[in-house]
Amino acid sequence: MTHLQQLFINNIRYYRNKAGYSQLAFSEKIGLSPNYLNAVENGKNFPSPEVLQRMIDVLGILPYELFLEQPTLCQKDSPKVETIQLLTELRQQMLDNFDTILKKCF
Repeated sequence: MTHLQQLFINNIRYYRNKAGYSQLAFSEKIGLSPNYLNAVENGKNFPSPEVLQRMIDVLGILPYELFLEQPTLCQKDSPKVETIQLLTELRQQMLDNFDTILKKCF
């Protein structure tokens, strides 16, 4: 089993448990047999992209969260993509303003 597969297995269990789903309840929500989900969580199968999408939709997470080394670092109150984009734009505006001021001074 690869490191990436182990990360996925650990994270799918982590987020499933965090959401309060048993394997049975989660398998029903994502439209899989409980046996297949068990095989996924034991590293015997790897889900298709369609199943991955259903998993992240039901769990309410972003796709990359299934492959984090430490999923606890990514909590629901952490910045989302829109916030990061806004902060990036504000940073760029600040740098542009700073450059303008420097040009006037020198």
